[in-house]
Amino acid sequence: MRSEIGVGIIGCGSVARWKYVRNLAEMSGVSLRAFYGGRAEEFQQQYGAPGSVVCRDLAEFLAREDVDAVCICTPNNSHAEIALAALRARKHVLCEKPMAISAEDAVRMVETAEQMGVLLTVGHQSRFSPAAQALYHQLREGAFGSLYFARASMVRRMGIPTWGHFFDPAVQGGGCLIDLGTHALDLALWLLNDFSPAYCCAGIFRGPGDSPTPANRWGTWDPAMLRTETGAFGQVVLQSGTVLSLDISWALHVPEDREETVTLCGTAAGAELFPGGYTVSGTQGARLVTTRYQMPEEEQSANRAQLEDFLSSIREHRLPLVTAAQSLVVMQILSGLYRSARELRPVEF
Repeated sequence: MRSEIGVGIIGCGSVARWKYVRNLAEMSGVSLRAFYGGRAEEFQQQYGAPGSVVCRDLAEFLAREDVDAVCICTPNNSHAEIALAALRARKHVLCEKPMAISAEDAVRMVETAEQMGVLLTVGHQSRFSPAAQALYHQLREGAFGSLYFARASMVRRMGIPTWGHFFDPAVQGGGCLIDLGTHALDLALWLLNDFSPAYCCAGIFRGPGDSPTPANRWGTWDPAMLRTETGAFGQVVLQSGTVLSLDISWALHVPEDREETVTLCGTAAGAELFPGGYTVSGTQGARLVTTRYQMPEEEQSANRAQLEDFLSSIREHRLPLVTAAQSLVVMQILSGLYRSARELRPVEF
């Protein structure tokens, strides 16, 4: 491989700019070589390396020998098709979440990556925050005892996304559960160090979706256009017996937002991760003790850290921190939760 890793961007929109391209353009050992879709010309002019190109179609993009790795930032329903094509072209792939909109497509993605001998990872950047990293390593030291309960929350008081395809399940694959729940599930399962579900159950709701309000973070909306859930609540029971509870919502009448918050309870101590830090709760003799760890982070630190891990995994011929197999489990659980809500019964894995 060349000294610089050639990266191409598929789907040149706001997510690609905010989460990927701005960070990649500032990294050493990386060259942004090709752009396709969306505002590709604008991206190429602003971020492209000398000699980089705007491609007319996917075939032209994937035929480029100077592109070693691809970041896929297109609408959800195109993730699998594009990822499969890129993997078959022997490109390493970082696909924006969700991995796909069906578990069956996710299986094909994992199998194809293995067959072609290339890396596949998914944009679950929440693992890479300084607080999440610190808590993960502290959990592995054993002071918490056996972890038997967790709660993952991605709850907004009033934050229904009113732009793009968020209201269209054919494009998105669902509503808040596939949008926010994918992050919550991945983060909680990783902190538990357990990706072995036994069964799940869930309920999904329109909630305040039928009551438009200008108090919404992104303005009011037309309820007739909203064809997805705004709330999803459920449980996943792991093979170990550990129970993971999920609270996911774009709009819930609670006092405040509760985003990227994971509570973990063990036999000896517990912890709660929140944006910018975490707490550890336990006992010292006859006293109840809670210690707070504050870890302010830059806005892009987690996104940048995941990109660095992806690029390092290519150079070092190792798996990335977010493995394709783990992301497949997240997708299988999401599919199981939706099925449980439709059929009003638990779903086994």
